[in-house]
Amino acid sequence: MKSLVTGGAGFIGSHIVDKLIEQGDEVVIVDNLATGKQHNLNPKAKFIELDISDPQTIEVVAQEKPDRIFHLAAQALVTVSVKDPMRDADVNIKGLLHLMQGAVQAKVRKMIFSSTGGAIYGDTEQIPTPETFAARPLSPYGIA
Repeated sequence: MKSLVTGGAGFIGSHIVDKLIEQGDEVVIVDNLATGKQHNLNPKAKFIELDISDPQTIEVVAQEKPDRIFHLAAQALVTVSVKDPMRDADVNIKGLLHLMQGAVQAKVRKMIFSSTGGAIYGDTEQIPTPETFAARPLSPYGIA
């Protein structure tokens, strides 16, 4: 099986990559190394340094033809999303759309999207906040 992991140089993404390789997958990592670290990259994975906000992402996914995509790449700082909402949207919305367009072209059958959930709900009185709670995002990151 071939898996493409965005954010595969990050803490969580790199552990997913390691596990996939351990299970025998062929793995492609797409990461811009903005927050991910070179030393987290598994040498058995193919590494493509690319920001998912770049339209080239569509071509990369289409050419690699993964069976599944693990999507962990994100602009994940609430403060950055407030200061620069366009950049946040470029990565978190447009980047996802690039992945999905490439996935359609490559006939990818499964996409696993990982995200923090807290920003979706805004400030709540109930902690931990259940997934059934109404979404009330307070930032561009929470909206994305």
